[in-house]
Amino acid sequence: MKKLILISALLTFSASSMATQLVYTPVNPNFGGSYLNGSYLLQNASAQNEHTGGGSGYVAPTALERLASSLQSRLMSQLFNDAANGGEGYLKTDDFEINVVNEDGSLLVHITDLLTGETTVIEVGGIVGETTGG
Repeated sequence: MKKLILISALLTFSASSMATQLVYTPVNPNFGGSYLNGSYLLQNASAQNEHTGGGSGYVAPTALERLASSLQSRLMSQLFNDAANGGEGYLKTDDFEINVVNEDGSLLVHITDLLTGETTVIEVGGIVGETTGG
């Protein structure tokens, strides 16, 4: 019986002395894995992708849309510059209308969203008609 225990103990110790240390090797090339795994990983990810359509859905504006946007921006800038110098004005687009009114030295900007009908009023006091002393 002692011989049997001794033999089993020796086999156990000899088997453990032949084991080697485990070394982690990454699979993803972004984390140090082989670059040959890249296409395989991309194909697997594409096969599991539930979002079809192949993009973000962004559609670039046409040249006419860019021109209209630029012109709108320029006209709004001019409207607010004129209002800051005491002028009044009105601008209407497809989406909103802006009405700038000077009331007793206060600048009132009425903005109406034409799609929802929501109106916002911004009041700025002390800008219009004010002079600085020198």
